[in-house]
Amino acid sequence: MKPEPQKPRKFTFDQHFDAGPAQARAAAAPKVKKFYTPEELEAEKTAAYERGRGSLEAITAQSQTLALGQIAEAAMTALNTLDEMAAEARAQALRTGLVAAQRIAGAALDRYPLDTIEDTIAQCLAQAAHEPRIVIKVDSRVADALKARIAALADDIGFAGRLIVTVEPRHGVADCRLEWTDGGVERDAAAIAARIETALERFIDADTRRAAEAIGA
Repeated sequence: MKPEPQKPRKFTFDQHFDAGPAQARAAAAPKVKKFYTPEELEAEKTAAYERGRGSLEAITAQSQTLALGQIAEAAMTALNTLDEMAAEARAQALRTGLVAAQRIAGAALDRYPLDTIEDTIAQCLAQAAHEPRIVIKVDSRVADALKARIAALADDIGFAGRLIVTVEPRHGVADCRLEWTDGGVERDAAAIAARIETALERFIDADTRRAAEAIGA
């Protein structure tokens, strides 16, 4: 006996081949609530307000941090600028002071040259007290006056040797040179001023470099 053929079934389009039955897909989908109680609405409003306030506080904090950074940068720039200006002011003050000191010293040397020469001689005689003979070379403008006072100077110091004053053209009236057997010393106002000026310029250069390095840091 032959089995009866099965009748064809009508396709209802409710079968899904990619993610299981339609019931499973419907269960996985989130449900959207359509109706809220007054309490739920109030809770949602409060939550939304807190979220908004948190975002506003975060934006405000970020803005404050940015503003503080800009203020700090501006302050550092101002301080560096002040440091550079201070270095320039110090340099100008030092140069002005040097010029004033040179003028004052020059005027004093021109007015009292013998005092400076005698002080130089006294310092040298203290170091060369046992020398038999010391030659003192000075400008013609002070030679005669120094010869008249050299004997008294030797007695005051206690120098037993001979002091010989000779004339030698000097740039400054208070310049002099002392020579003895194994040595000598020279006082040159122009050379002294040049050494002082060189030392001052080195200090100014170092101070300026320090200010520039502070600005670049």
